[in-house]
Amino acid sequence: MMHLPENTVYTAIFGVLLSLIVYLITRQYFAKHGKSDYQKKIEIANNEMLYSIRPLLVEKKVPSKEILVAVRFSTAKKYGVEQNDLYDEFSLTSDLINETIANSFLTSDEKLEFCSLLQSIK
Repeated sequence: MMHLPENTVYTAIFGVLLSLIVYLITRQYFAKHGKSDYQKKIEIANNEMLYSIRPLLVEKKVPSKEILVAVRFSTAKKYGVEQNDLYDEFSLTSDLINETIANSFLTSDEKLEFCSLLQSIK
């Protein structure tokens, strides 16, 4: 039987342990990186939904819930995200109401009118 020097065995064990640590750290980093890409996709998709609904409100039109479901389905498919991760009707209208209230170019009466239109979607 061949005897290896003691430091060769320790070097091999140290190398295996170090490789395992590097593997675990890089796996964790890439897992977090993948989640942030998915979150960015969701944010972009939600913004697209907001931007597609906003022009209807300017014309004082309110999309039906069926149209909102179709928009959510289409946007989720376009960005490769789950529909459940995108805005639902409540979240969409809440953000639109928030934008309306924060808009300094609208009068108080216009803000209230747009908000009441949006409430009919909820």
